[in-house]
Amino acid sequence: MPEPKETTDAIVIHAVGNVGPRRVEHGEPVESLFGKVHQRIKEADITLCSLEMIFSTRGCLQYRDHVTWDSRADPGNVKALALAGFNVVSHASNRCFDYGPDALLQSIDTLRSSGMQVVGAGKDIAEARAAAIVEQRGIKVGFLGYNSVLPAEYEAREGKPGCAPIRVSTYFEPQGYQPGTPPKVITIPNENDVRAMEQDIRALRSRVDVVVVSIHWGLSSVPGMVMYQPVVGRRAVDAGADLIFGSHGSTIRGAEMYRGRAIFYCLGSFAQDRAYSFKPPPSGTLVRSVPGRHREWEREPGWERNPGPKNRRYTMMVKCLAGKNGLRKVSFLPGWTNERSEPELLSPGDQRFKEVLDYIEPGCQELGSRLTVEGDEVVVHSSASKQGIA
Repeated sequence: MPEPKETTDAIVIHAVGNVGPRRVEHGEPVESLFGKVHQRIKEADITLCSLEMIFSTRGCLQYRDHVTWDSRADPGNVKALALAGFNVVSHASNRCFDYGPDALLQSIDTLRSSGMQVVGAGKDIAEARAAAIVEQRGIKVGFLGYNSVLPAEYEAREGKPGCAPIRVSTYFEPQGYQPGTPPKVITIPNENDVRAMEQDIRALRSRVDVVVVSIHWGLSSVPGMVMYQPVVGRRAVDAGADLIFGSHGSTIRGAEMYRGRAIFYCLGSFAQDRAYSFKPPPSGTLVRSVPGRHREWEREPGWERNPGPKNRRYTMMVKCLAGKNGLRKVSFLPGWTNERSEPELLSPGDQRFKEVLDYIEPGCQELGSRLTVEGDEVVVHSSASKQGIA
């Protein structure tokens, strides 16, 4: 049985990763995408998601690559998020500026007019860095959003729409003397961008009881983390953040308890309805394909709306219990997405529950975290403290 919303002196925060409703284009009811999970989502007082598309009919394609052409969806799809119960949406992603400023601004207006607050993107850099504050039962939770996966010009500036950036430089260092030896990849976050994030967090910290930061970062579909991610995540915690929720990567990653605060490096794809089954890329789009011999998975008939290797079907919904003094408990509910990109939350008696847990647990152990199963939740502890959050 689902638990009630805890006690009156605490609230429940839910967070999920990438979402991208596209039911209108498929000619299906918008509520069907979250039909298996909307009741569980609504058990929380506040719920966050990361939007990896644009709700718009405006603009033109900015970056003519095959990974960007399908990022614009009918604004009517926003009803899927509203009906599912999402309160806050991070719009900071590598898709947010694919169709330019007019499309992004329409998407933000569409979300706001449907009752959701938006972080991570805006009409200029000030709005993109602005926090959203939600108060429930006297407990104030502040949200911020940032993006490290952005083509040139996707960042917001003074007088220019876009997302709040944490740009990253990539360097390659030779290893060994053998010709063709793969280089060591070094990633260094932009110091000015990180300091701007820290400034935002410190300013928000004095106004709320809990600070939540959503960061679009990492490599899609590649296990593990990129080295800049722990640097940025831990500096966010040092500045005053309580929860870091990573998005972008299509597969779930490990979670870390750092100084008693939680960093989820990637929540995976929660409900991304792909467009590939109903229209081809537009003329002029640079379509790239990976030869079968270089791909580690085979395309499965019937899975065009949720393509990729099996581990892309693993997902989660984070559940955090928070009070006036911050976090009290951090856990997640393992999930699974089907061939129609519809998420389902799993019970411990389901073999898939164990499969998801077995997949993420090694990454948590590498980060010094310990997982325990309590009912249908997986609680995240620091391995240094058997009692979890101090």
